[in-house]
Amino acid sequence: MSSWSDFYKPFFPDLKSSEDFVNGCEKLPPDDPNHTAKIMMHQTQRLVSIADDLPKLRPKRESLQLLFLMICVEHISKLHDDFTGEGQSRKYVKRFFNEFLSQSDKDKLGTSFIDNAAMPMAALNFEKVIDLLYDVRCDVVHEGKYWGFSFRDGSTPMVNVDPDVNVHLTLMDLRNIIVKGCIKAIKDKLKP
Repeated sequence: MSSWSDFYKPFFPDLKSSEDFVNGCEKLPPDDPNHTAKIMMHQTQRLVSIADDLPKLRPKRESLQLLFLMICVEHISKLHDDFTGEGQSRKYVKRFFNEFLSQSDKDKLGTSFIDNAAMPMAALNFEKVIDLLYDVRCDVVHEGKYWGFSFRDGSTPMVNVDPDVNVHLTLMDLRNIIVKGCIKAIKDKLKP
């Protein structure tokens, strides 16, 4: 259980809060109506950790990492909604970003992607950012295109050509926004 606690610890004010969250999910037996929250907690850690580990296999291929973050977003959104069908990926990705992000994280996303084609250049709005992230995910899944899109490297915004945007957000920033959204979805699923 330490891997769960270690993963979630940075997102809570103290170790006890993190452990209470993990233990609250872990204690749910399969017949508990809130058992899905346990699955969501496990899947968040698993999918985000895969994204974290990808640079060891394919360095500087942030589109691959983004793919696994978007898989996590879609999966958590569908689990939260008890969706068992197929398809509707874009709908559930949008649902996640709209329902589970804080307003400050929505604002951060809505100001971190600059449209180079606009005259004058301007930030994409929040909804367009979600579409852009989803479209990059689709390029990886459907076209095998896992290069060419990069996030801010920590000190310098990244200029991308396709899509034609400057990104002022690090991949780690996006990762953390997504994990916080997952935690909110899991906590919501735990409600009686």
